[in-house]
Amino acid sequence: MIAAIMLGILTYSMPSYVMARVKVTSPTLNRVFDYSSNIDRGELSGYTSNVYVKRTFNCWKRNSTLWLIPTMYSIAEGDRMFIHESYNRVKFKDIQVYDVNRQVVYSTIRHNRRIMPTLVEFLTPNIYGETIYLDHMLSPFHRTNAKYYRYDVQPLITGVAHIKFKPRFNDNTQLVSGEAVVDLNTGKIISTSIDGEFDMIKFHTETTQGDEGPRSLLPKQCKTDGEFYFLGNRIFATYQAVFDCPTTLSDTLKNVDSRELIDSLRPIPLSPQEQTIYRLHDEAHQEKPTPADSLREERDSIRLKKRIDIFNDIIRRKIADNLVLPLRYQSEHTYFKLSPILNPQYLSYSHSKGTSYKIRLGSEYYFNAHRYFEFNPWFGYNFKYKKFYFTVPLRFNYNPKRDGYVEVVYGNGNRTSHAGVANEIRREHQDTIHLKREMELFDDTHLLLSNNIMLFDWIDIETGISFHKRTAYEPEWMRTYGKPTEFRSFSPTLSFKLRPWQRGPLFTIDYERGMKGINHSSIDFERWEFDASMKYQFHPLRKLNIRAGGGLYTRKGSNHFVDFTNFRDNNLPEGWDDEWTGNFQLLSSRWYNESEYYARANLSYETPLLCATWIPLVGRYIEKERIYFSALSIDHTRPYFELGYGFTNRFFSIGIFSSFLNAQFEDFECKFTFELFRRW
Repeated sequence: MIAAIMLGILTYSMPSYVMARVKVTSPTLNRVFDYSSNIDRGELSGYTSNVYVKRTFNCWKRNSTLWLIPTMYSIAEGDRMFIHESYNRVKFKDIQVYDVNRQVVYSTIRHNRRIMPTLVEFLTPNIYGETIYLDHMLSPFHRTNAKYYRYDVQPLITGVAHIKFKPRFNDNTQLVSGEAVVDLNTGKIISTSIDGEFDMIKFHTETTQGDEGPRSLLPKQCKTDGEFYFLGNRIFATYQAVFDCPTTLSDTLKNVDSRELIDSLRPIPLSPQEQTIYRLHDEAHQEKPTPADSLREERDSIRLKKRIDIFNDIIRRKIADNLVLPLRYQSEHTYFKLSPILNPQYLSYSHSKGTSYKIRLGSEYYFNAHRYFEFNPWFGYNFKYKKFYFTVPLRFNYNPKRDGYVEVVYGNGNRTSHAGVANEIRREHQDTIHLKREMELFDDTHLLLSNNIMLFDWIDIETGISFHKRTAYEPEWMRTYGKPTEFRSFSPTLSFKLRPWQRGPLFTIDYERGMKGINHSSIDFERWEFDASMKYQFHPLRKLNIRAGGGLYTRKGSNHFVDFTNFRDNNLPEGWDDEWTGNFQLLSSRWYNESEYYARANLSYETPLLCATWIPLVGRYIEKERIYFSALSIDHTRPYFELGYGFTNRFFSIGIFSSFLNAQFEDFECKFTFELFRRW
């Protein structure tokens, strides 16, 4: 079966493999493809540059829905044109990995807030890389992607060549079009012009590359014009960056809000439109002279109006921050982040699990670089089960170099089932009564204390203790038949994590032994689990996820609960790249808790430009696609399989899954999570 699935994957991917045999015969293109490999990219690490950044925004059309878009509420009312300037000291680790010290800033946007931050990465395009912008946009100047593009190379008299490029088969948000001027002798790109569309923004980017050496991999100047359309809103934005500015400021200078200082540092003049933005802003914020006879009344009125404006601004800002933006705080020793209250990314739906919603909190407290706390709880609500769930982990890292930490995790877990009590009641009453399905359900509250340390570079060992309190979902029915409403368990745990090869799979071995009599525990059991998982990255946008493993109980008491670590139900599923791989989508929740053993395998293949991207009109908006395959064997049932296909776009991720029991069709389901404004 696995071989058949792999054959299917290769069949679906055939367009890519067939196109891979397309040879680029132009010597000029070959020199462009080889140029970056002849440059020592390591010299970029530690390179610093003074960078001037200018951003302008023109709200050509807007309505009240602009308040609901993350980072856009600051321009949802008032002026229609805005400008933001900053002077920064940037330290590069790589082309798109860098630290920014914003030294001077001035903006007509209230509180200097960031607008459309997704465009910031467009200021440092990695034109020689496989992807131009981090995890999206396949570069036409990388040999791997040549199969996706058509090229027109025209040598010029001056020793340079003009290259035009466009998608070979179909426009897609992962592909771009445009032109470039390159050096005929070396293949160095002198300047580029790129057009594309991604995440609801149509953009046009023009870059002039650095002169020579590693600096030629970075832009000298970059300008991006973006157009944003959404629900009647139409916003035009321009981002412009100038690198290697001559003036170097003191490193101690941070976030100085000064119009005069920006005027003195600006390396390029303002356009007439930008000058108009400043002029209108100055006129709107300039106090008009008041006649002497009404000076006191006017001052009182101005003070009252300012207080009202400040109050309204604070209220609006706080509401916007808490509803549509993450709440962040950072100091020398503390970091705090709370996900937005209205966050569509944490709203998910499936037919079996219903609708669920989550909120995440992330916080850290540093004593020093080697001793720090992490507190990253999440809270969620499942509307189908009308159940509030939470997991509260607190971790103290005492040796990050050896992955040494102590962790306490408290949560109410997922609802588990246990048919033993209900079966016992049926035996006692000779099957003369009808019991509700809820009689087998228990709410599980758990506490886990563990310590992890890396003994060697290839092996971790984790020891701990686990406590569970399982409470009957129908306690009154349990009392009616004289059965306990609560079961407790206490167990030491031991886990080994092995990675014999640096880029190979991760193997885990888990052992747990239940002990009676400690903290009223009454469950005796012994559990073993084995697991292997690997994520293999073919290219930045292609990934193969593989997971296989099994578990069994070698000792069990009459009232034990089946509770595997790597094979469990999840009432609050994660998003596209979390639990959709390595989990079963259609498996009945009872199956997780009614078998003394399991053997499972999960596989997914992710890539752009697979199937749906070739569909006219619709396919151009498909960013990534996935194929899923899962297999399971448990006690008292036939082999179980799941097949699935999914894709993600700017609005949502969707997956379609079907299940088969012993090669016979059993069930079908569609699930989705929102992706709207995930990068904003």
